[in-house]
Amino acid sequence: MPHPPLKKIYWLLQSNQTTSVILDFLTLLKTRMERLLEIVFIVPETSGEILPQIKSLSPKLFKVENRTAYKNHQAFQAKRHILGDNSFAQGLTFSDTLLLDDLGGGNLIQTTVKIPQDESVAAIILQIPTPLGSSEKEERIFHSAITWAAACNIPSIGYELLPLDTRWLLAASLPDGVITRTRESFDHLSQTLDHRNIWQLPNYEASLFTSVSTQFNVNGAKAAYHNRSSHQIQENKTVVYLPHNVAMTYEYQDLIRLIAPFGKNIHLMISYGKDQSRGAFSHQDMVKLICAKELSAFASYSFHDLNAPWEMMLADCLCACSACFQTDIAQNKGIPCLIYDPMLETRSTGFKLRFNTSQEFKTALKKIISRKKNQLELGSIFMKIAGGKPKSG
Repeated sequence: MPHPPLKKIYWLLQSNQTTSVILDFLTLLKTRMERLLEIVFIVPETSGEILPQIKSLSPKLFKVENRTAYKNHQAFQAKRHILGDNSFAQGLTFSDTLLLDDLGGGNLIQTTVKIPQDESVAAIILQIPTPLGSSEKEERIFHSAITWAAACNIPSIGYELLPLDTRWLLAASLPDGVITRTRESFDHLSQTLDHRNIWQLPNYEASLFTSVSTQFNVNGAKAAYHNRSSHQIQENKTVVYLPHNVAMTYEYQDLIRLIAPFGKNIHLMISYGKDQSRGAFSHQDMVKLICAKELSAFASYSFHDLNAPWEMMLADCLCACSACFQTDIAQNKGIPCLIYDPMLETRSTGFKLRFNTSQEFKTALKKIISRKKNQLELGSIFMKIAGGKPKSG
């Protein structure tokens, strides 16, 4: 009996919305999801110049129609009519603010996208524009695509590239759901757009949607997918990276004891050095032997070569007994570093949090564990919405 056709996800890309790293990741994502659903990348003809750059995605071009309704003073009158008497709390009407924008002049343009309709399309994904980084052309396509999706009863899902924890909420309020990169944006939008579906990506995916990501981030995402599968790490488990060193065996055993009470919610990634052997015992052997009781408290654990530091991108945090090579990398990649060292004073700088009491350390770890429930991979989000339009809440 033939299998039913796969559901499709339309992913709309415009000019200046990809980098070489984002392109590598989208190619990986499309391949990774190909047996579950089909990701179809679509491009408006107004951004046709990016087609050669993204040819590995097999993009499909669609037509765009622009119609100018009014010009100059007529445009101002039309805008004022649409805005009506609505005003800010201080009394200034919305239409009066148009006088600050070239006396309300300019064209009133209606943009229509001619995206192919397909009954198997489960959602359309598109980048959310912001006033401090997007062009008028991008904004018009974004609004028109959302209007198209609503008319076709297809959910529209916006994703964050430029920061969304800003005062401008209109664009973020238009899609049926929002995918955020950072906890700040997730918290801000959750408090202000409580009628929308809002998700936060794990760091190994979120770190790719920025112009400053590197091949290290792509390697981190590939390693994260591999490790989650090979070690059967459940998506709701908090992943803690431990940069173990045999020179501090006692201190790390003590640290693992501090973490162990939370172990049922944790997958522990333990780094090891191939040169850190002692007699007939390898680094891994020593950790397993000395910390056998403590390790039994964790949902799962795994060992990772410290010469492959990109593997730490899977981690929700790094826990250490001292600042070291791995904490430097983690800080630069946006991974919180919790250092427990009773010999030094408590101090916090960016992603580096150092504590000299066990209670402070455990409180910080609790916060990270509590945030894990808000995170979902892109693939999980896509599968979640593939059954139909997402419901509120």
